[in-house]
Amino acid sequence: MLSHVEITARVEVTPAAHFVWSNRLDFTYDCLVCLRVGRVVQLRHGMPYGLCTGDEHPAPIRVTAFDTTDHGTERRLRCRVTSWWAPFTDLEDPDVRASELAAEPWVRLNYRVGCHACRDNGVDDWLGIEGHLRSGTGPVTSSCPRCETELMTAHAPEINLVG
Repeated sequence: MLSHVEITARVEVTPAAHFVWSNRLDFTYDCLVCLRVGRVVQLRHGMPYGLCTGDEHPAPIRVTAFDTTDHGTERRLRCRVTSWWAPFTDLEDPDVRASELAAEPWVRLNYRVGCHACRDNGVDDWLGIEGHLRSGTGPVTSSCPRCETELMTAHAPEINLVG
């Protein structure tokens, strides 16, 4: 059956920050191909399939929507992940059964943030700070590693099964 998950995230940026969401994300998935529960798949918006990191095979999961919004100092991301799912038992641990959404789903969202203060001071690589948000973490404040200007506060992404 076809399954849909919505992932949402929120970041508050300071006026010194230039923030951009990446179209790459990592997500836990019970893989129908290798019959393993709780695999991490690498997803990229625009790719027709995910990549199961177990033995790096294509997996029947993909990002079907990727929307970003900017509201003043707030940057939001909403993406929908669609996958094929069916019940099965883990190939290596028969006591573990697959589920449509893991009991503790996990996602890592990637971003890039730059520092306007460094840009204004002539630093060439002012947009070079790459980072990620992970589910299950609290709010995290990040500063520029060069000048220590506060850039953003990130909140843990939320994951919800949708109809």
